[in-house]
Amino acid sequence: MKLVGFAKRQLQVMRESKWESLIDDASSFCAKHDIVISEMDKNYHLGKSKRRSSSVTHPHHLRVEVFNTVIDLQLSELNSHFDAVNSNQLLSMASLSPDNSFTNSDKDRIMKLATLYPHEFSGSKLEELDNYILFVKEDIDFSNLKGLGDLS
Repeated sequence: MKLVGFAKRQLQVMRESKWESLIDDASSFCAKHDIVISEMDKNYHLGKSKRRSSSVTHPHHLRVEVFNTVIDLQLSELNSHFDAVNSNQLLSMASLSPDNSFTNSDKDRIMKLATLYPHEFSGSKLEELDNYILFVKEDIDFSNLKGLGDLS
């Protein structure tokens, strides 16, 4: 979840301050490889018809209608895949990790995750799970585990 948050922040930084460096890099690449660049100070015309007048310049079109739109789509995709429900479930699953003596363990998250599986964890099983969580956090035999495979 930290990585998702980081990616969202980086996309926002890119939107706010990386446009100029992207244009510079693209222009440099085009010059190096003899690729013709459209005249950026001219107005952008959608399609082949140049009779229809437009007040939109090429840089404006590229930045607003292409660059920002792609970033917005990426942010929207991240937000839809990692909404509050999904994020809570992922964080709950991360609480199961035995790394570093269960430092990421969050008993409340694990118990809430268990309630999503009522056939596996009924009332008495939830009590057993509660005791098990307390036990493995205290027992030295569980202190050097590196992953869920070690736990099993």
